[in-house]
Amino acid sequence: PAMLRVTGFQVVNSKVNATMIDHSGVEVHLAGIYKKEDFHLLLQVYQITGPVEIFVNKFKDDHWALDGHVSSESPGGTFIYQGSVKGQGFGQFGFQRLDLRLLESDPESIGRHFASNSSSVAAAILVPFIALIIAGFVLYLYKHRRRPKVPFNGYAGHENTNVRATFENPMYDRNIQPTDIMATEAEFTVSTVCTAV
Repeated sequence: PAMLRVTGFQVVNSKVNATMIDHSGVEVHLAGIYKKEDFHLLLQVYQITGPVEIFVNKFKDDHWALDGHVSSESPGGTFIYQGSVKGQGFGQFGFQRLDLRLLESDPESIGRHFASNSSSVAAAILVPFIALIIAGFVLYLYKHRRRPKVPFNGYAGHENTNVRATFENPMYDRNIQPTDIMATEAEFTVSTVCTAV
């Protein structure tokens, strides 16, 4: 996060002087012109102070500038300055006007203000993904819910050890003698009953 402070504004020629302060302590002094007709503000760098060695490579381009538009967000006087950074390796930017009383009473709250914004953005990104994961888990549980399993092993009174459906019909038992089959004929009619699922 960074803070942009307007240090001077000349109404006659619409010249603007500003200082951008980075969270690491680098101060970038900017100057430019505000065009009232289209709310356009172009601020170019003219001086860098602070621990410059960190940002020397980023500001090598002599034409580095903040190029954007100023818009009013609400009738209370809150302004937003957003646009793009003219310089290699930079992208979009956005600044929002803060109340000076907030800055004077607790300057450290500015950093917390930005941190809360970035954490809310992170939450806004993560919440849908977490909801998607939970929905997938619920769908998995629904698809694999327990259903009552009816065992089918050929004959209701006996279980099969090799988990195959067998029909315990004495006619097909090769170890039985024909005289044994005749002796159990009453049981034969009951044991040939088969249930198909």
